Amino acid sequence: MRAWKGLPLPSMKSYAMCFACGRENPIGLKLTFRQEGDAVKAEFTPGEFHQGWPGVIHGGIIDTLLDEAMAYVPFFLGLNCVTAKMEVRIRRPVSVGQQLFISSTMARKTRKLIEARAKIALEDGTAIAEAKAVMYVVNEAKRG
Repeated sequence: MRAWKGLPLPSMKSYAMCFACGRENPIGLKLTFRQEGDAVKAEFTPGEFHQGWPGVIHGGIIDTLLDEAMAYVPFFLGLNCVTAKMEVRIRRPVSVGQQLFISSTMARKTRKLIEARAKIALEDGTAIAEAKAVMYVVNEAKRG
């Protein structure tokens, strides 16, 4: 496996403008993930700015929620990763204003790769989307 040749990943303070989790990004999703056992979880309620077709949330937003959830699995283990490959299955459309419950877990870990799975559901457990990804381990996360 070749070494990472991309840009260096910064400290946690530098994520303020991340589209998915950045607290200072005025157009960002402002996701907040937490660990619950082996899982990473968050909630998100999409608004009118997140739609594609009128009243329906854009598939790219769904993909972003899943990708970010899977990236937080290794991050909470102290690893910075980049998504190398991701497969998404959207099971049903999401309407503006529907609260979404996002969760992710690690499926497998090698020295330089993490395989993760994520899902999005409604409060009653109705499946919205699921994904699996392979992420390349860049380095240990710098927190602070």
